[in-house]
Amino acid sequence: MKLTQKNRNLIIGLLGGVLIGYGAYMAASLLGSYGPPPYRVLAENPEPSPFSSAEVIQEAFRTISAEVSPAIVEVSVKMDGAAEEDDDRELPWNDFFQDPSEEGEGPQFRQSEGLGSGIIIESRGDDYYVITNSHVIGNAEEIFVELSDKSVITVELVGVDKRKDLALLMFTSSEHKLPVIRIGDSDKVNVGDWVLAFGSPYGYESSVSSGIVSALGRRNGPRGNINDFIQTDASINQGNSGGALVNIRGELIGVNTFITTPNRGSIGLGFAIPVNNVKTMFRQLIDTGEVKYGWLGVSLGVYGKEAAESLGYEQGSGVLVYQVFDQSPADKAGIKPGDLITALDGIPFSDTPQLTYKIGDKPPGDSALFAINRFGEEFDISVTIAERKEEESVRELHGGVKPGFIPSPITPEIRQAMELPDDVHGVAVAEVYPRTHAQAIDLRDGDVITAVNDIDIDSLEEFYKAYSGIRDYRLSVYRNGEVIELLSLPPMDTGAGS
Repeated sequence: MKLTQKNRNLIIGLLGGVLIGYGAYMAASLLGSYGPPPYRVLAENPEPSPFSSAEVIQEAFRTISAEVSPAIVEVSVKMDGAAEEDDDRELPWNDFFQDPSEEGEGPQFRQSEGLGSGIIIESRGDDYYVITNSHVIGNAEEIFVELSDKSVITVELVGVDKRKDLALLMFTSSEHKLPVIRIGDSDKVNVGDWVLAFGSPYGYESSVSSGIVSALGRRNGPRGNINDFIQTDASINQGNSGGALVNIRGELIGVNTFITTPNRGSIGLGFAIPVNNVKTMFRQLIDTGEVKYGWLGVSLGVYGKEAAESLGYEQGSGVLVYQVFDQSPADKAGIKPGDLITALDGIPFSDTPQLTYKIGDKPPGDSALFAINRFGEEFDISVTIAERKEEESVRELHGGVKPGFIPSPITPEIRQAMELPDDVHGVAVAEVYPRTHAQAIDLRDGDVITAVNDIDIDSLEEFYKAYSGIRDYRLSVYRNGEVIELLSLPPMDTGAGS
């Protein structure tokens, strides 16, 4: 029996989540303590004032603006001819001439190339380092920053991290003693916190807007940006990209990156990269000129209620290992498909992106200690983290994932949709990944695995226990009203050695 696309999607949906990427991105350390809050309480008025509370907030905003603004620069670039022509649609004056119908329907991600903002984030003697978005830099031939005193300086591109849409610039100045922004902790940010956004929207340099943190952990940014964003209603427009989002203490908590809008203007949906996602990146660029991500070699995800019951795990108690790459660090250390990762280096995790960010920020060669729950058996596994390769190289490894398909529990709804007899039990195959071992043995979407090596299967827990990441196996599969046997293929000698 061949499943319809509708029924196939129903099976996949029951897993309660989708596969996540294989790198990860959270910062590992703070940059230090920088003293007391920058604002002061107005205590000089001897008589109470009905406006005193508002004045305290106003004074805080004034003080923060005066402190932070000199650490914000305007970034402009000189593109090569091809880039200038390609990016012409991004120039702000085109807003007045373009037919709105060309934008299509619904909200649009908006980013501007060639004009943006930057943050002086570190200084070493006369050398100053500026963080901005990589989409602001584009394919620039030359890059300039304009300081708060209107002086313009040519800067050097230290490096970029396109996965996080970040770039690090450097310039040397013995004539200016410039302030460096104070670094906060974005993990301590809460919804409702006051924030101020700094930058140069549409070229209006040294602009400040205020608002609150509207939401945390927003994902699926433009151009494959892998961050979990801070959402704010502080006004952010074109040219704010790369500018600072600071808290009420004047500490950097985010790098303004994009807006969602139906009309190319700000509607209170601005997004900033959390500063904790930035710290490790710019440290690596300063020290080595490149960014290296840690790689564990697994596919992680969450699981829904039905999957939790079939797995025997409590829903939300950890992050499920869906797939394991053959000969990856995880595979070599003994992590298996179906394992539940509950903690990394003693820190509990139940959120997939947060765990993958933390893994990615592990320097290649470092050890990571994973707390594992394997169907009630709890233990730790130490893994030596490898370096994550470029996207193309990672995609080439996808053929080596185990088991190479998504198994799903057979719920009453699934049984009805697949028209399965009551006496057929096992796990449904929701999706078979291309070029995998599972595809090579002719396992298909919509199959029902009823046994592994003659061990009957009636749940996800029983499947993973019987399968256990082995390569030499025999599957009993119900397909088109009959049970067939699928045998694993002998390992292929690639000549690559051990």
